[in-house]
Amino acid sequence: MSVTETNQPIDKTTALQTKLHQAAVRDAQRRFHALYDKLFLPYVLRTALDMVKRNHGAPGIDGFAIESLAEYGEERFIEETAQQLRDKTYRPEPVRRVNIPKYGDKSKLRPLGIPVIRDRMVQAAAKLILEPIFEADFEGSSFGFRPGIGQLQALEAIEKNARDGFRYVVDADIEQFFDTLDHQDLMAALRRRISDGQMLRLIYFWLKAGYVLDGDYHDTDQGSPQGGVLSPLLANAYLHAFDRAHRTQKSFIGRLTRYADDFVIQCGTREQAEKALAWAAEQLSKLKLRLHPGKTRIVNDREDDFDFLGFHHRRVLIRRGPGVGKERKGIIRFPSAKTCARFRDKVRERLGPPGRLRPMWKEILASYERFLRGWWGYYRHGHSSRVFSKLDQFARERLARNLARSQPKGEKRSKRKWTFYIAHKDMKQLAMLATFSKNDIRRYKGSAKAGWRAV
Repeated sequence: MSVTETNQPIDKTTALQTKLHQAAVRDAQRRFHALYDKLFLPYVLRTALDMVKRNHGAPGIDGFAIESLAEYGEERFIEETAQQLRDKTYRPEPVRRVNIPKYGDKSKLRPLGIPVIRDRMVQAAAKLILEPIFEADFEGSSFGFRPGIGQLQALEAIEKNARDGFRYVVDADIEQFFDTLDHQDLMAALRRRISDGQMLRLIYFWLKAGYVLDGDYHDTDQGSPQGGVLSPLLANAYLHAFDRAHRTQKSFIGRLTRYADDFVIQCGTREQAEKALAWAAEQLSKLKLRLHPGKTRIVNDREDDFDFLGFHHRRVLIRRGPGVGKERKGIIRFPSAKTCARFRDKVRERLGPPGRLRPMWKEILASYERFLRGWWGYYRHGHSSRVFSKLDQFARERLARNLARSQPKGEKRSKRKWTFYIAHKDMKQLAMLATFSKNDIRRYKGSAKAGWRAV
C-alpha cells in the first residue's frame, strides 16, 4: 500500500473538529466564544446535510421529505440556511410529535419529536462543532451516543466488573429523563464550556420551539425531544455532573456504567449497593430528576438477573470441564425476553400478512435478511446460540403458516397444512441466525468512529 493510500488528507470539517477537541483537551477550563460563525461554513453544512440524509427519517410539520431535496436543490437549501444563520433570522420550527408504543409495554406510549429537515441539518452542524469540545470532558463511565464507544464497550465494562467481584447491582432507570430535563440547568451545564451567546441562544430556541400533536401546538417548558439530532449530546452534557460526582465520591465502593438515561452501579456487597442507590437518588435530585420506582432495584447477579442494553445478565454455575459446580467468575449474557418479543414482532411485520407473501416473495425475504443481519451483528456478542435457535424456529413456523394461508383459492388450492411447508424447498431461502458467520456481516455500527483526533 502506498503512502498516498495510507495518509489520506482529512476534510475541512474533520480538521476543524480536531482543532476544537485539541484546544478543549489542552485547557479544561477554557470556554469557547467563537462558535456560531462556524455553523454556516459551507463545508460544515454540507457534512451536516449528508448526516441527515444517511439517517433518513420522516418529514416534520412542513411535510418536506428528504426525497424532495434533490428536486429542490441541495446547494440551494444549504445556501438559504447559511444566509438565515448569517443574518440571524433563522428560527426553528416546532417539532412534529408522535407517540409510539414503549418497548416491553405496548399499553404505554413514548413521545418522539421529529424536527423539519432544515432544523435537523442545523442541529447536526451544531453537533459537529460542540461534540469535540464536550468529549474532552466526558467520563469513561458514560457510553451512550458517543463517538468511538457504544453498547459493546458498556457490556464489556459490566463483564469486567463482574469478574472483579462486583456482584451486587443497582439496576436503575431515570424516570422520563428526556421529558423532564430542566432547561435552565442544561444551559448552565453548557455554559461551563461555551461563552458564545449566539450559540447558546440558538440551543435555547431549539429547547423552547414547542411541538405539534394532532394539529395542536404546545409549548415546551422542560425536556429535550427524543428524535432531535442534538438531544443525545445535550443529555450527556446534562448528566456529566452525575458521572463526575461518581468519580469523586467517597460514600461507597462501586463502578458506574451509564448508557444515556439507563445505568447500573456494580458493588461488592449489598451494603455498598444500598449506599450507591441512596447516593444516586440524592445526586439525581440535585439535577431535578428521579429514579423510576418500578425499574430501579438492587440484585445479586447470582440469585437475580438484570437486563441492560437488550441483554439478560446472569452469573451461573460451571457445568463442564474443571471446576464443575463452582460459580462462574463472570456473568453470561443473552438476548432478554423483551428483546425476543421485539424480534418476533419484527418477524411478523416482515413476513406477513399472508396475502402479500407470494407476489412479494423476493422483496420480503430480502427485507427479512437485512433485518436479521443487523440483529445478529449485535446480539452475537453474548451467549446467544440457544436463543438464536428458538427464534429461528419461530421464524420458520411463521413463514410456514403464512405459506399455508397464501395457497391459491378454488380448484388449485392444495389444502396443505403449515407443517408441510416446514420441509418445503421455499424454506431453504429463509436466512437464519444460526447460519451467519463473521464473514457474512459488516462491522456492527454501535461504536461510531470519530474522525477528529485528540492529539
